[in-house]
Amino acid sequence: MNDYKNINSFEISLHTQQMSSLSQHQKSATIRKSSFGQAVVNGVNLLCGVGLLSTSYAAQQGGWAGLSVLFIFCVLSFYTGLLLRCCLDSRPGLNTYPDIGEAAFGKVGRLVISVRTTYATCVEYIILESDNLSSLFPNAHLSLGAYRLRSHYLCAIMVTLAVLPTVWLRNMSILSYISAGGVFVSVLLVICLFWVGLVDNIGFHVESTKTLKLSTLPVAVGLYGYCYAGHSVLLNIYTSMEKRSQFTLVLLVSFATCTLLYAGVAIMGYMMFGESTKSQFTLNLPSNFLASKIAVWATVCYVTTYHTYE
Repeated sequence: MNDYKNINSFEISLHTQQMSSLSQHQKSATIRKSSFGQAVVNGVNLLCGVGLLSTSYAAQQGGWAGLSVLFIFCVLSFYTGLLLRCCLDSRPGLNTYPDIGEAAFGKVGRLVISVRTTYATCVEYIILESDNLSSLFPNAHLSLGAYRLRSHYLCAIMVTLAVLPTVWLRNMSILSYISAGGVFVSVLLVICLFWVGLVDNIGFHVESTKTLKLSTLPVAVGLYGYCYAGHSVLLNIYTSMEKRSQFTLVLLVSFATCTLLYAGVAIMGYMMFGESTKSQFTLNLPSNFLASKIAVWATVCYVTTYHTYE
């Protein structure tokens, strides 16, 4: 009889511990969910990336009429974001791009998409940031004995080390605080550009601008398309949301905010620098202005706030 009571007590105690552990797990899962505001911040930081620096150059390559391509890409990316949500909702267990690839094409689809979204995207980002930073600091180098790391390689290593810690974070609600830094830097870059143009009065070259440049329009199309390249990772934002029914509104606010920033930089930069607009508007800013120096260092700091979501 005593043994029976002891067994019962043990089972009750074990059941209580299991229920407590389950409750804590559910609570932690709830904490990890992102609110509407956090999802918007993640979305804006995800979409408004380093492409912000090149929209002025895209306007110079395509002309004023080429700006329509930016808005077309915005609409298409917004629509495909809704389609991605429909894909996840179509079948239980779908959470990522590789999951969708396996559902559509089997194991081969998962493998191909995993390589593309996980490895190729990271390499692409590192190369892009290395090009940007080496343009700002062309004389940077590091000597290791007989080896000499040039600016491109040194910047690539520094970018990797700066971004690596953010890759370990899987809690999207925590990542939103890092994203807030990225959004702040993006807005700061726009303010610096407008400040140099309107307050420091470096002048405008509207007379040299073109309405449409068909010969270099493909370059503008590629640059405008890259502005929304991060939309493929919206799946992570959707699966992390506490109220997934608000995803459409999150997309709307995120795309509207980013497109406004992109268009503002494209128009102001092209008006300020005309046909002499360089690949990044920070390269056109006169180095003697305080706003120009802030913009350059904001670009450098940006690599620590723009993180990989895969």
